[in-house]
Amino acid sequence: MSMFREHWIGGLVVYSTFFTISLIATFAVPIFYDTVPQEWNPTIPPVRDIVKIIGCFVVAVLFGLWPDVDIKSKSQKIFYTVLFALNAVLIVFLQKYLESALLGLFAMLPIMSKHRGWTHAKITMILLPSVFLLIPIYAAYSEWETTGTLIDSLNTLREWEGLMDAVRSGFPFYVASFIGYATHLHLDGILFRSRKAQRQKARANQ
Repeated sequence: MSMFREHWIGGLVVYSTFFTISLIATFAVPIFYDTVPQEWNPTIPPVRDIVKIIGCFVVAVLFGLWPDVDIKSKSQKIFYTVLFALNAVLIVFLQKYLESALLGLFAMLPIMSKHRGWTHAKITMILLPSVFLLIPIYAAYSEWETTGTLIDSLNTLREWEGLMDAVRSGFPFYVASFIGYATHLHLDGILFRSRKAQRQKARANQ
């Protein structure tokens, strides 16, 4: 099995397992504890939100491939196609030129690094998925800035709750991307050394 196939299947299988367990817990906990609300679990989207659920699965698979964007590979082709499409949307449809420039700047970083450099670092596995927490916060901030009520709104409990809602809305995607990323690093023998990685290392030392 090629590493590309191994990584996307790995991300899909691990996230599917997590999603199933988390879904069972979502329904089981309120049955045993009446005081717990039905939608207490922030790690997965609500069951009724099929689009977000599918989105989380896609994100898990993509982040299971992403670390290999630093080398010529199928993963690199996929991600630069996605980044190009996002840039086109930001420029043509949304007129978000600063955001487009920042996205383009970020897109150059993996190519400038060595293979299995920062894209395969454990700290990146934790920090990079945070983009799914920052985007909802940025969207909320932009709305406050447009209405000119940022300072006043932050002084109210209602707006703080709105900010927390924004973070919660992105949290399932953070979890999905983190799981996909961690699966990739594990299969590469970086996070926890898998049996396959151990065998490869043993053969290399012979």
